Amino acid sequence: MPRRYTTGLPIHRRPMTFDFTPLAALSGIAALISTAIAAIAWYRRQFPGVRWLALLMSSVAFWAAGAMCELAAASLSAKIAWSKLEYLGTLSTPVLFLLLALDYNRIQLSRRWLAALFALPLLCFVLALSNESHHLVWTSYRPSPSGYNLLVYGHGPAFWVGVAGYSYLMMLIGSLMLIRALHYYPAHFRGQSIVLMISACAPWLGNILYLSGAMPLQGLDPTPHSFTVTGLVFALDLLYLRLLYLVPVARARSFEAMGDGVLVIDDKFRILDLNPAAARLLGLPGRQLLGRPLPADWPHAQLLSSQEQPLELSLQDGLRILDLRVYPITQQSKPHSSRMLVLRDITERRQAEEALRSANQTLALRIAEIESLQAALREQALRDPLTGLYNRRYLDEIFPRELSRARRDGIPLAIALIDLDDFKRINDSFGHFHGDQVLRRLAALLDADGNGADMICRLGGEEFLVLMPGAGGEQALRRAEAWRAAFERLPHGAGDDSFCATFSCGIALFPEHAGAPPQLYQAADQALYAVKAAGKNACLLSAAL
Repeated sequence: MPRRYTTGLPIHRRPMTFDFTPLAALSGIAALISTAIAAIAWYRRQFPGVRWLALLMSSVAFWAAGAMCELAAASLSAKIAWSKLEYLGTLSTPVLFLLLALDYNRIQLSRRWLAALFALPLLCFVLALSNESHHLVWTSYRPSPSGYNLLVYGHGPAFWVGVAGYSYLMMLIGSLMLIRALHYYPAHFRGQSIVLMISACAPWLGNILYLSGAMPLQGLDPTPHSFTVTGLVFALDLLYLRLLYLVPVARARSFEAMGDGVLVIDDKFRILDLNPAAARLLGLPGRQLLGRPLPADWPHAQLLSSQEQPLELSLQDGLRILDLRVYPITQQSKPHSSRMLVLRDITERRQAEEALRSANQTLALRIAEIESLQAALREQALRDPLTGLYNRRYLDEIFPRELSRARRDGIPLAIALIDLDDFKRINDSFGHFHGDQVLRRLAALLDADGNGADMICRLGGEEFLVLMPGAGGEQALRRAEAWRAAFERLPHGAGDDSFCATFSCGIALFPEHAGAPPQLYQAADQALYAVKAAGKNACLLSAAL
């Protein structure tokens, strides 16, 4: 037979008679506040995390409204009926609190998981509706000695397991998820984080006071009021400050999405934490790397240095190069403390630098080759291919410069214009081969007797010009006579075809005879013609004309 319960509550003929007490009014205010928060949150549900807040506060509003009606009901049957209806909010609120905490951490559950989370609350709600047949949720009812129309419920095993136990599990996991998110708060947000955690602990305190019987007003469940306070603080954060969602989640997502690898190691060089980029750089899944020591070939001594310094690390026999930066985590630099390692793959940059360096070296070699070739070409352009002496082009370039220097320094300058005697007869009688030999021997004689400052040029054919900076008339004439005498004694040809050759020379001086290259050349040419007219094989200074 079902149990019969008697209470000291006044029995009214109309079961829906209400007696509004201050406690019922307090629950009504909590319901109104929760409804307002839910409405505002739903209106602004486009913000991240606000949708679950709206559902949570709707559940809290339903719970607080049911508690208001239960506290105001004057009959036992009415109180029990409102308590059963109230369980829709009582059982849904902890699950929604967990879902809100998961959303703070950007964790989305599938529909199957959502259905699994609400399965036990739905079963407990069915048990509450049918409690008269099994008494698994409530076992007894008695009036509270505190008055205020309160009723003290005796709880059965379904309540302790499916209602209280499951709710505590949901709130515990949700609180841990909030702590996980708040772990990422920077120092200047620490005050807000503490306020949020205190507000999340309020439902715990209220429910523990109710179930333990330590509540001064026995029979009063302050849990929906505590959830109202929590929802108010969360609404202020999500809708206006938006710190809880933006700061830790942004930091967590940034850590996960960073292109640079981040490792946290202890003083034993064991990996405490790492992001996916670091796992990719090390070539192993992150789960396998946690707790493992760093490779033995890493620069352990430099990692213990208290200075934030860049290092370069070569992996896989140089196939991968990492830029490694070490940052002490503790404020005080100690030899034995955790370190954060920031890894950046600079393999491509180093390869590009090496390729650029190689290209620069190749380019430098090519430029040197081109410059050498240009110098050779210029030398060839300025040299006579038969004798190796400078040609007329070089003379036209160097003559004005040497004349300007002589004028600037106040030193004399002599030119000797040399022409082989009867050179056409030599070619006709002995052949051009021997004629070329005569030209080469004269060039070698002039070059061997040069004093280093002389400029010896072949003007063309059998004509040569020797530019003698610093030489006066007597010196130039003496040197020219020495060349002539030495050349006259040189044998050419071979055997019966041997012969000797001579040359005539005209000498002109700067500044005595002329002050410009054409006039100076003309003066030497006139002296040369005079020698030719006088019988050849002689040297003549232009001043003797």
